Amino acid sequence: MNNEIIKVTQLPIIVEQLHEVKAEVTAKVEQALNLVCTEGTIKDVKKVRSELNKELKDYEDRRKAVKTAIMKPYNDFEEIYKDCISDTYKKADAELKNKIDSIENELKEKKRIEVLCYFAELCEANGLDFITFKNANINVSLSASMKSLKEQAKAFVDKIVDDLNLIDTQEHKDEILYEYKQSLNVSNAITTVTNRYKAIEKAKAREKECKAREQAEAEAAAKVESVVEAVAPPTVEPIAPPVEEEKTYTLKFIVRGTMPQLKALKVFLNNGGYDYE
Repeated sequence: MNNEIIKVTQLPIIVEQLHEVKAEVTAKVEQALNLVCTEGTIKDVKKVRSELNKELKDYEDRRKAVKTAIMKPYNDFEEIYKDCISDTYKKADAELKNKIDSIENELKEKKRIEVLCYFAELCEANGLDFITFKNANINVSLSASMKSLKEQAKAFVDKIVDDLNLIDTQEHKDEILYEYKQSLNVSNAITTVTNRYKAIEKAKAREKECKAREQAEAEAAAKVESVVEAVAPPTVEPIAPPVEEEKTYTLKFIVRGTMPQLKALKVFLNNGGYDYE
């Protein structure tokens, strides 16, 4: 390989040399690609591949050396350029920006204070003590006119007043107002309180139904107990046989129960010697 092919001279000369060597490189590559790789020739193919990679590495090393040599004058020039030109301009730009920002921030703050005072006057006039200027989410910028900023402040306060008027018409207005002050969302506040009371009413209805069911069951049990006591034989202490025969009384009642219960009652009456129809 000709070691004089790529040298640090002038870029046009290097380009001309590359064109000259291209034919040689192309021929070597085509010759390598035409090799038949078999079990018997694989070592030769590997050797050719290794030689091609070695040549490529050598070219790459020379390319990098050329790049470094070519770039050095520019890098030196760039350092001088930065020192003499760009750094000076950039420093001036940074200082001017700081001065401009300082004045613009003062102007924005002055404008913000004016809008804030107007907002505070509106709140005081409407008796609003639970909202802040931050709640209004007004973007005070240099481009925004004072008229538009004040209009935004008034629109926000007017909306709060409208919401309060709506809340005042609701059934549970005190609780709704409490929820509203947390979020400033009148729809959510009304829905939250309404759903809360619906849940309370449902709970009361379930409790009332449960108590009514328990009372009905207790009354039914009391009726059954009274019927059983009426037909059950009285428990008395043994006494002397009566002089005269006991009188017979008639007791009429209606018994309701399941079939096993009625059968048990019939057995009880039969065993007790009762005369029944």
